[in-house]
Amino acid sequence: MIDTSKLIFKPIIPLSTMIPFTIILLIIVLINRKHIINRVLILLLLLIVSQRPMLKDQEDVTYVLNFDVMFVIDTTVSMNATDMSNGTRLDAVKRTVNYIIEELPGSKFAVITFDNNSYVKYPFTSDVAVIEDVVKSLKTVDPNYALGSSLSSPNEYIKMLIESAIEADKNHDEKRKRIVFFMSDGELNNEERVKTNLSEYDGISTMINNGAVIGIGTTEGGKMQVISSVNMNNLVDSKGYLLDNSVNPPVVAISKMDENNLKAVATKLELDYFKLDSSKLSEKIEEIKSMQDEDEDDDEKNDKDIYYYFTFAALVLTLYELFYYRRNEL
Repeated sequence: MIDTSKLIFKPIIPLSTMIPFTIILLIIVLINRKHIINRVLILLLLLIVSQRPMLKDQEDVTYVLNFDVMFVIDTTVSMNATDMSNGTRLDAVKRTVNYIIEELPGSKFAVITFDNNSYVKYPFTSDVAVIEDVVKSLKTVDPNYALGSSLSSPNEYIKMLIESAIEADKNHDEKRKRIVFFMSDGELNNEERVKTNLSEYDGISTMINNGAVIGIGTTEGGKMQVISSVNMNNLVDSKGYLLDNSVNPPVVAISKMDENNLKAVATKLELDYFKLDSSKLSEKIEEIKSMQDEDEDDDEKNDKDIYYYFTFAALVLTLYELFYYRRNEL
């Protein structure tokens, strides 16, 4: 029994050609008035064969995407803010990265982080397990050593990894697409604003095919909980929340996402910006998937031809037709 939900057609002869041809032969058969049923069946079977029916075994199909996906992740102290629905902002980033990895199987992935400095945590690799371990182990910078950050600090490593990926394409005659997901709360203090120079991203947009700047956190803000650190002294309160010592007496510091800064980064990289949202992220993933170049030969390896069943039936009916014709001639 054929599962029609998996039935697809890859025509040998276009249907627009076969239908008029079949109609003409059908008219001739009807005018002749001999063996109408047998000959109509032969015509229908030949029509089906010409459209090359196949069964697509969806369970066995493996999609390998030609994407180089880069995650640029903010690991400054503010990413410890607890204004997300389940954990800190960094926890939300980790869940988001894992989701993207699952949705883009076969891609290569790389991880860059930035706080006091920028770091290449891992260059492009197809080893998903390694990337998952790297992301799982990410921590924010220790407040004792936080020196302020810059939203433009990852530019050098972004360029370096993309350029190396482009060079690898040339060496292996590949046409991979480069995707960048920049994830941050966008919060900057006065010192960090001075350090941020978005012109350092000049030229990068021409090397990126798609991606997004994703805002993590809320504009209302949240307390920053320091899970583990040493020599905290007066940096945290009794519950482990970071204190704002710029006022006297110190109060619990509140970190607020700054969407304007993130939108500025998105504009410079020519990427879409959106606040972390499951529906918008899934839409972006589908948009990226639609960029995949289809390889028909690879697709056919996953399909099962069934046209020969119809060919065999047509052959049996044709042999019967020939036998009957020969017997009458004799």
